[in-house]
Amino acid sequence: MPKVFLQAIIRNNDTYRVIIDGQQRIKAILSFLNGSFRLTKPYSGEYENRSFLELPSAVKEEFLSYKIDVNEIRNAPDDVVRDIYLRVNKYTVALNKQELRRADFPGDFLNLAEELAKEEFFEDSRVFTIANSKRMGDVEFVSELLALLLKGPQEKKETLDDFYLQHMEWDTNEKKQISDRFKAVLDDLLRLFDSPQAFSRTRFRQKADFYSLFAAIDDCRTSGGILKDKPIDLLREDLHVIDFNTSPESNINVLSRYAVQCVSQGNTLNSRRWRRDFLKIFLEGTFLKRRPSGDQLELLAELLADLYTPGICPTYEQPCPVCQQDIKGYAKEETFLTWPRSAIVFQLSNAVFIHTACAEQAKEQFFHAPERETSPEE
Repeated sequence: MPKVFLQAIIRNNDTYRVIIDGQQRIKAILSFLNGSFRLTKPYSGEYENRSFLELPSAVKEEFLSYKIDVNEIRNAPDDVVRDIYLRVNKYTVALNKQELRRADFPGDFLNLAEELAKEEFFEDSRVFTIANSKRMGDVEFVSELLALLLKGPQEKKETLDDFYLQHMEWDTNEKKQISDRFKAVLDDLLRLFDSPQAFSRTRFRQKADFYSLFAAIDDCRTSGGILKDKPIDLLREDLHVIDFNTSPESNINVLSRYAVQCVSQGNTLNSRRWRRDFLKIFLEGTFLKRRPSGDQLELLAELLADLYTPGICPTYEQPCPVCQQDIKGYAKEETFLTWPRSAIVFQLSNAVFIHTACAEQAKEQFFHAPERETSPEE
């Protein structure tokens, strides 16, 4: 038996239910229970021509035990109710997963997701299309971001129902804290891109990119990083470099990998974590004033070396700031990447390559001058 869709309207502490779809089914069941008709053709069997009242007790109990699958939507606007009715009855467009969540899991999590989906930033940045919003795709994506804030990146949308169920009733203080964290990330996005309209012209408005950048910013903030009152021009330049050069066909290997991670299995847990951690390398240089080291430093050196390769914009030969000789190649044994000791933030845009042979002279003015390796004989 197909689902029955109800609208629950709460008025003056009373709940009124209106049947959106399934009225004929409900009327038929109630009429049979009241003895209004008998089991006639097309029914055939041992109970033919009997009314419900004339059935054996065991059969009555079996009939009354049948479970009708019901979706109930609470206080939905009239246009939403009409849209559901038309799609169920006229256009036969099935309700999507998020529309069913609205009926199955009403409560605080849904309310907050719907509230945050209306933030002005989303409207002006074109993260959601009109069609996407009409079918609650905006609320579903915001729900994924709320799940991210609560428990970190998730595997696709597989656990979303659990978050709805667990937070149907949500501690007021915790709910406010999550809401404030969410809005704080949007505020930082505005600082980085000047306006939602400027943000809308970047690849970061795409959901996979947005999820990654949102996660990276929140991680920086929860680690004690702040963007307010920091110089952000260099970080903006880095984000522009990522935006401009990222594609699956990019000659910059790590940016090609990032693009593939956004498209191929873009919503998987491993991909989401990798993209978040990749973007954090850039954000931490300003949010936390943290110099990259280890694998992060090697990744940035590789990225810059690819950028400086002929045929890619921008391309130029960077002179070594110590000996003033051009750096022709960026092999690890010939150069190292570092920053001036006067640097306030640590971004691609103010990083410099130095000849390994110039490491000793570089120590006074630059960070991370590597020690010369010595042989066992020495």
